[in-house]
Amino acid sequence: MTQEPLSLLILGLVFVACVFGVLGLGRLLAQQRARRRLRARVESHLPRVQVGRPAGARALGGLSGVLDSLSRLSVPEGGWQSSELRLRFIRAGLRDAGIAQRYHAVKTALTLLLPAVGLVLLWASGATASGNRMAFWGVILAAAGHYLPDGYLHLRTSRRAAQMRDVLPDLIDLLVICTEAGLGMDAAIHRVSQEIRRSSRVLAEEFYLAALEIRAGAGRSQALKNLALRVDLEDLYALVSMLVQADRFGTSLGDSLRVQSEMMRIKRMQRAEEIAAKVPVKMLLPLILFIFPALLAVLIGPAVIRIGAMFGT
Repeated sequence: MTQEPLSLLILGLVFVACVFGVLGLGRLLAQQRARRRLRARVESHLPRVQVGRPAGARALGGLSGVLDSLSRLSVPEGGWQSSELRLRFIRAGLRDAGIAQRYHAVKTALTLLLPAVGLVLLWASGATASGNRMAFWGVILAAAGHYLPDGYLHLRTSRRAAQMRDVLPDLIDLLVICTEAGLGMDAAIHRVSQEIRRSSRVLAEEFYLAALEIRAGAGRSQALKNLALRVDLEDLYALVSMLVQADRFGTSLGDSLRVQSEMMRIKRMQRAEEIAAKVPVKMLLPLILFIFPALLAVLIGPAVIRIGAMFGT
């Protein structure tokens, strides 16, 4: 009774995998035929030009076709490039042209493979389980495979933001030095993006992109707002608001930047104190589970052995 639903479920998963494999293979063969026709036409018009592709390029082309076929199953509807998903890629530092294709292909592959592999391993181990339990674990593994790339993206974004938040007060100090040395705000942003590279390459790249936007003709306020939108840090939002207001009302940049830098250093110290205050609570469980039993064994063990020997004699 328990083996029949399991066998049917495994056969269904194998059938789905075969269908997707056939579809991907058909798409790959169609792309290869189109490339051969195009190459033959080019060779007929330009016989002296070598248009052949190396084996590595052909392999990459085939892999791109498979990734495209997989990514179509989980990619959102049209217009996602300007949506929150595209902004999440940018905030995570993923700006490659094919990152969305790879991301959705990995999400689809994990959603299909994790339940199949888990159920096959459970069936191969000989464990008996009801059909409802197998279906439950299949759904759990499919959901885990679907949301696993989202978790990685969130973790990468959080680490990147934390790294930039710790270096931001030093960057403001460099801005103060540059502006007081006679540089304009545009030149100061470009200079700081070069100097801060040793401390934080990520923050240097973001400010360098803002400097490029300004040089390309975008307004300073718009470039700074785009910078804050890409980074998504509360401290950087406050810095951008202060710079925009100083540019609009003509207030002193040096004094405003000093106040902003001092506030960010106070926040950084408070974050360090908060982390230090959490250490005793985090050490409590390892102390109870590992250190206290060892201390009790060392302190009371000899007495217990002597008492046992005394009563044994």
